[in-house]
Amino acid sequence: MINRTTQSLLGALGVLALTLGIAEIHPPKGEAAASGSSVATAVSQTTVVCPPPLQGQSGSSLYSLAVPGAVSGGSGAGGSGSGSSGSGGASSAAGAALAPLSAPGSGSASSSPSASSSASSSSSSSPSSSASRSSSASGSASAAPNASASPSAGVTSPPIAQQTQTGGGTTAKAPSGQNAPAMVGTANGALAPGFSVQQNTVASGSLSGISCTHPGTDFWFVGADSNNGSTGYVELSNPQADAADADIQVFGPNGEVTSTAASNISIPGNGSTSLLLSTLVQPGNGGQDLAVHVMVRSGQIAAALHMDTNSGADWVPATTQGSSAYLPGLPGDLHQYNLDVYVPGGQDADLKVQLASQSGLITPAGHETVHIKSGTLSSFSLGDLTRGQGGMLELTPTDPKGDAVPFVAGISTGNSNDTAYLAGVAPITQRGTVAGNASGNTLLLSAPNGAAGVTVTSIGSSGSPATKTVQIPAGSTVSVQLQSPGGSGPFGVTVTPTSGGPVYAAREINDRDGLTIQQIPDDRSTVLVPTVIRNAAILVQ
Repeated sequence: MINRTTQSLLGALGVLALTLGIAEIHPPKGEAAASGSSVATAVSQTTVVCPPPLQGQSGSSLYSLAVPGAVSGGSGAGGSGSGSSGSGGASSAAGAALAPLSAPGSGSASSSPSASSSASSSSSSSPSSSASRSSSASGSASAAPNASASPSAGVTSPPIAQQTQTGGGTTAKAPSGQNAPAMVGTANGALAPGFSVQQNTVASGSLSGISCTHPGTDFWFVGADSNNGSTGYVELSNPQADAADADIQVFGPNGEVTSTAASNISIPGNGSTSLLLSTLVQPGNGGQDLAVHVMVRSGQIAAALHMDTNSGADWVPATTQGSSAYLPGLPGDLHQYNLDVYVPGGQDADLKVQLASQSGLITPAGHETVHIKSGTLSSFSLGDLTRGQGGMLELTPTDPKGDAVPFVAGISTGNSNDTAYLAGVAPITQRGTVAGNASGNTLLLSAPNGAAGVTVTSIGSSGSPATKTVQIPAGSTVSVQLQSPGGSGPFGVTVTPTSGGPVYAAREINDRDGLTIQQIPDDRSTVLVPTVIRNAAILVQ
């Protein structure tokens, strides 16, 4: 017999179910039912944030969307794609959209080179040499995106691009001028798994590319500098309705060099804050390589770091922190690599340096090991490390049985016309997705610990996906020239491990516009959901 306390509990559970939704109404099956283990479930909503493109007055920026859909059969998801310009709000059905965080200038979107449309309104203040380049927010705050909201929820500006089917051919031009705002991309329902956006900017003879970022609370960037002729901006974008707060730390060869301007930084809801890197560094610290740490004290934001140097310009990708680092995407057609390593803890780090090349695992002569003092950033010139072969740099403890010392690492490289940056990344576990590809771009696939097989799938705006199976020998890197699945314009690419592993990946763009490299982590298409074994007895005890 159910007593009054149990009745009250059941009533409360009913109210919670109506308010929050029921996560699982079917009983668990199979092994999960027996063990109560977690189950990988496709995500139902994905949010990514693109920083302000820093294109100046005469530059231009292009956004490319990739919507692969749920992982299916280990071969990557594909399908037909469609896109449209933003002329109003999106419906509550499954969809993907890209919209300004703050009011834009003029921009256009298309699913083919000929289809475009424009929208216009005001924008934020222009860059200056002050600590905060700009701080902009949308006119009114609305609820942050959620699983049942439309793809443009959380922003008040209409989307500049929308997509209602899987595919990888939808593009959108950024608003023109130096005040182009940050963008937020959201996808829900069947289009949420793996949703990715690429931002490419051509300005002053350089190509700056970035895979738009998932919001978070902690970001490390390694490879910035305070050299003469270098200009860096830290871009903090907040896709949520409430304001966020963050602190920034900057470290150089002699330790922390952070100025007082790097504390208590406010990022408005549905807006962004831009900070000139030189104002975050104490005077007297010019001519140094730097590591930048963004710590979010309240809310969740997307942080990005852009460097414009005498050698070119690009975004410095966020790097992982750990006792080992894997930096994929070193092209064979570049001949100068510079490595920066920062150790934040209280112990020095001694690291073994290896390159997973196309010929197998090798140790670069003269750089077999490196020593980094705790609390400092060390720089190493690796010269022509790859010697004409694409590869991945591995940094592992010289003594695997010793204490694990966490560190962060980054690489800068380039050619006579442009520069690019690489970071330590996590492997692809289920699938990786990268948007904004063109025929002839190079995909670099590395398997440091054991042979692996992957399926590479190209998805466009129409027609069937193009699929290719690639085998990666142990300790090696394989270079793949990407081909369009049909039609013109950019296309999306997925990398799905099928055997062995782990697998690391990166995509290189090196064309007349310039050079940029995007590393490809897992696309977060699934999330582990705990499965609870049913036991009604707890309600009557």
